[in-house]
Amino acid sequence: MESRSIILIVDAGSSSVRCISYELLDSRSCRSRSEEEVSTSSQPPIKAIEGMSYSVPMMSVSPNTGYIRIHEVLDAIDFCIDEVLRLLRQTITDESYNITALGFSTFVMNLVGVDEFGQPMGDKATLSYACNRADVLDTCSRIDRTLSPDTKQSLYQKTGAPLHPAYALPQLLAFYDTKDSDNAHLVEKVHQWKSISSICLSRWTGQSHTQIPISYSEASWTGLLNFRSCTWNDEAMSILEKSCNLKVLPSLSDFDRGDILADGISQHSHDGTNNSYWTRWPELRQSRFFLGIGDGAAANIGSKCGSLSSRDDSKRRIAVTIGTSAAARLCLPLEIDTNHNYSDTVVPFGLFCYRVDKSTLLLGGALTDGGSIIEWARSLLNLQSTEYFTECLEKVATMYGDRCSSSSPGVTMAPFLSGERSTGFRVGANGCISGITRETSSIDIVYACLESVVLRLCAVIKLLTGVSSGGDGEYILVASGNALENNHLWRQMLADCCGIDIVVDSDANEGTSRGVALLVANKLCNECSLKEPLVVENKSVPDLKATNNWNKASLAQESLIEAVSSTWCGNGT
Repeated sequence: MESRSIILIVDAGSSSVRCISYELLDSRSCRSRSEEEVSTSSQPPIKAIEGMSYSVPMMSVSPNTGYIRIHEVLDAIDFCIDEVLRLLRQTITDESYNITALGFSTFVMNLVGVDEFGQPMGDKATLSYACNRADVLDTCSRIDRTLSPDTKQSLYQKTGAPLHPAYALPQLLAFYDTKDSDNAHLVEKVHQWKSISSICLSRWTGQSHTQIPISYSEASWTGLLNFRSCTWNDEAMSILEKSCNLKVLPSLSDFDRGDILADGISQHSHDGTNNSYWTRWPELRQSRFFLGIGDGAAANIGSKCGSLSSRDDSKRRIAVTIGTSAAARLCLPLEIDTNHNYSDTVVPFGLFCYRVDKSTLLLGGALTDGGSIIEWARSLLNLQSTEYFTECLEKVATMYGDRCSSSSPGVTMAPFLSGERSTGFRVGANGCISGITRETSSIDIVYACLESVVLRLCAVIKLLTGVSSGGDGEYILVASGNALENNHLWRQMLADCCGIDIVVDSDANEGTSRGVALLVANKLCNECSLKEPLVVENKSVPDLKATNNWNKASLAQESLIEAVSSTWCGNGT
């Protein structure tokens, strides 16, 4: 009897670290099937193994500073793998199993400064998407004033990312500007910038950190990658090289780097010392490792909204995720273009464009604050009790029903507690609430939080649906992320605001890890496309009677943002 083939997926998120086990189904026949047979199959080649997962809740990134708690994150990743291997050893005792591969997803962007031995230099030598520090805001504003409009537009269209503190260029320039900082000692010791996944893979496999690249997916989220050619962008490099040696940037590869990651864990590290993981994780000695995939890209694939998805209906799928953050994204096919033919792909202002892998793009927009804004409100309003919060949500639902049939104005909010990304990418943005009176209650504030995130997501979705799609141009929204999957009211509000059906797929649970597992399985199974029909568990259909109210709410929010944006540091100052 052939042993069971298992894929381990590590998901290093901003609010938790997880390790999840997936079984590669019928792996022998999968390898032997023809490309046509695999590409026409509607059955996914993987299945989550119930009970064989482990999660460590943690705040991986410090709010506003954007510093990654790197040593805690690395320890949590190792611990999660320890626990899953322990569960597998205890549970699967009546048959043999083989851990065929290990895949990785990370919150992006993330970069970690390491020394010449590959050891992280600490939290202050880390970069992440959540950065909103004053020194980075100032640096971003200075670059913005220095560059011509044409240069900024060229950067945006080639990297898919605007000039913004959430990306690596201003953060790196601020790090290497030691005149008014305490970074001088760190600058001298940082040998290279690596992703969290590449650091882990170097440790586990015993390879030198210089031999482990970062994936196109992770690199594109830095805002430094030419997403068409999958090389570091020339304009960005010319700006960066004035402050640092470009050798600090890692090499690049697609997430499947078989030449150095196919041999599993080696008994000895590259320096000749014993590799502790050889005895710690013997099941991974022959496993195939994969480079990291950005969590947003993985979530799209896992929620059946990738280019791998079936076109079994006329509607294109947009993945809408609300977890700690929030995003709406669409996958588009595009092979690497080494001929620099850039005219065929234009990034609409307000969106980003990243790589999933060498053949697929991810077009979308994101909010730094999604579910986190509700957690903020619960803390502020003393609603941490599940009973109190559930009661509050019931009253919010009633309020929503009343609001849809009323023209009375309510509380308006700009949900930029951690800064703004899509759609304005305004530097130094802050949250703002307008319309508060003596009658305003906690229910009004929670309602405004839910509404504000819906309005910003709807602004992103409108840009996405404006992208040429061919056919009749109809869309369907596919929900993922705990905050959206578990909150029917939030889904209904989004459907009403956008005027588009939104569904929860029955396979949506753990969409990020599932997406990585599918990408890994796709490489193990002859790199053939996977076609997955939606299996609708819940569906929210827009109430057209609510449209007028949402139009007014959108105008009110846009007016508020416009009115206060001139007060934000780095935006017009």
